[in-house]
Amino acid sequence: MTLSPPQIRLTPHHCAFSVPDLERAVAWYCDKLAFTLESRAVLPHLGAKVAFLIHDTFRIELFELPGAAPLPEGRRVPDEDLRTHGVKHVAFAVKGVAETVEHLRSRGVVIAMAPRTIASTCVAFVNDDSGNLIELVEDV
Repeated sequence: MTLSPPQIRLTPHHCAFSVPDLERAVAWYCDKLAFTLESRAVLPHLGAKVAFLIHDTFRIELFELPGAAPLPEGRRVPDEDLRTHGVKHVAFAVKGVAETVEHLRSRGVVIAMAPRTIASTCVAFVNDDSGNLIELVEDV
């Protein structure tokens, strides 16, 4: 007997990053990628501070947890990060990947992978202020 997949409608809501400095990360996402601060919270059982940022309908949840392990260097490089299981990056569609990368570079953003064509689509990667990978994909 073959089971049909459940009829589930999924809508992207948010992704989450652990960061060493919540205030610095909030400022980076607001300044560099035009997010706005939506809300803050505290997770008392962990001693964690949390911030939700929003851009259009997509949110990023940032966590600062005292004593958290730092992001390994290999997780900051797109091709090297693929060698570790787990979530890899968040991706945003943009008009003009190359132009967007140059704009971000001029604002001090670390470019993890310069624009290149993969499967006929222009993509690039940048690092946030904590080293987390963010992919930029040409919006056609």
